[in-house]
Amino acid sequence: MKQPVKNNMAKVTVREARFDEKDLAGILTVLRQVLAVPYSACSFIDFVRMFNHKWLDNPARTRDHVFGWVVDSPTDGIVGFVGQVPVRIKIGEREIVGACGSSYGVLPAYRGYSLMLYKQLIDWGDKHFLVFTTANRMSSKINEAMGLNKTPISDISRKLLWLLRPEVGVNWALRESKRKVWHRLTEQFPGAYLLKGVARVWFVRHRRLKIKCPKLAVEPVVSFTKEFDDLWENNKKDYAITTVRDQAFLTWRHLRVTNVIGRTFVFACRDNGQMRGYIALQARSHESGYLRGHYVVTDLFYERTRKDVLYNLMNHAFEFAKTHGCSIFEASDYSNEVAEELTTQRPYVRSDESCSYWYKGLTNITADLNDDKAWWPSGADGDSNL
Repeated sequence: MKQPVKNNMAKVTVREARFDEKDLAGILTVLRQVLAVPYSACSFIDFVRMFNHKWLDNPARTRDHVFGWVVDSPTDGIVGFVGQVPVRIKIGEREIVGACGSSYGVLPAYRGYSLMLYKQLIDWGDKHFLVFTTANRMSSKINEAMGLNKTPISDISRKLLWLLRPEVGVNWALRESKRKVWHRLTEQFPGAYLLKGVARVWFVRHRRLKIKCPKLAVEPVVSFTKEFDDLWENNKKDYAITTVRDQAFLTWRHLRVTNVIGRTFVFACRDNGQMRGYIALQARSHESGYLRGHYVVTDLFYERTRKDVLYNLMNHAFEFAKTHGCSIFEASDYSNEVAEELTTQRPYVRSDESCSYWYKGLTNITADLNDDKAWWPSGADGDSNL
C-alpha cells in the first residue's frame, strides 16, 4: 500500500517492492551506489539470480513474507530499498518462521525517507519474528531507537582472523584509506617486498590454526542427504536458539547459492562412519570487491559434546583454504563457546563497537530469547554471507 509523504516532495511514496524487472533494475541502481560491495560490479543478470535465490527459491518463504519496500520518486524512480530474507529459527521447542532484514540503502538526496522506509520492515515485525544479522553502526543506532533488542551475547561482534598473507590485507587497507601515496609505494619495488616482510613479522603469531586432537575423517560434501536431516534431528535439542538446519535449508543455503559473493565449500566429519558435524567455507569473490584470498567460515554445526569434531572441522577448513591461496581466514559472530575454543589458536581479533545481531520478538517467545547461553549464531543466519 502506498503511503504519501506530506512535504516538499509530496509525490514520493514508500511502497511494497515488486519482484519484477522494473523494480529489480531500480533496486540494483540504488544498491550499486550505497552498498558498493558486492553490488558495484554485479550485472543485472547476476543480481536477478541472487535475489531469485534469496527470495523466490527460499524454502522458508510464506504468503506472509514481503519481498521488501522501496522509496519511489516520480522523477528519479526507485531511490531506496530494504528487503527481507525469510528464515526459520528454532526457539526452545518450537520452530518459528520469520524474516531477516536485508540490503538496506537510500540514495543521499532522499535520506529524509530512510526512517520511513526502515519502519515498514520494523512494523512487519509486530506480528512476525524479525531478526537482523548484519547490522552496521547506523542500523544499530536505528534499531536501538526503535526499541529492538540486542542478541544477549557479550562480544558477539568479534572477527577472528588468521593472516596467512597479511600483506594482502594491509595493502587493501591502505588502498581504502586516505593515504593513497602509501598504497602506491607498496605496489612498486622495493615497497612490495618491504611490506610483505614487515607484515609477516608483525602478524607472525596470527598465521596458524591447528588444534591438537585425535584425527577424524573429514570429507567434501557434494549433496545434502537424509543424513543431514538426522544430524539436525538428533542434535537440535542441544541448541536452544539457532537457524533450522535441515536438508532443505542446507541445500538452498550452501549448494544452490549463487557465486556472486563467493564460492562455497562444505565438509563433513565422520566417526566410525557416522556423520558428526559439518562446516561451510566461503571463498570470497575478488571480482565483487572482496579481499583476494579471503575465506570465511559461514556455517558450523556438530554434536555439541564432541569438541574433537569441532577441532577436526576447523583444522580441515583452514588447511583447505591455505592450499587454495588463502590470505585471510575468518570466523566471525559465533557464540562465546566457539570463540573461546578458537582464540586458543591466537587469531587476530577485531571487535566492532556496534552489535550486528538484533531481534524483534513476539510476546509469547520473548522470555526464551533473553538467555545469552541459548543463542547459537553463525554465518548461516539471515542474510549473513548471502
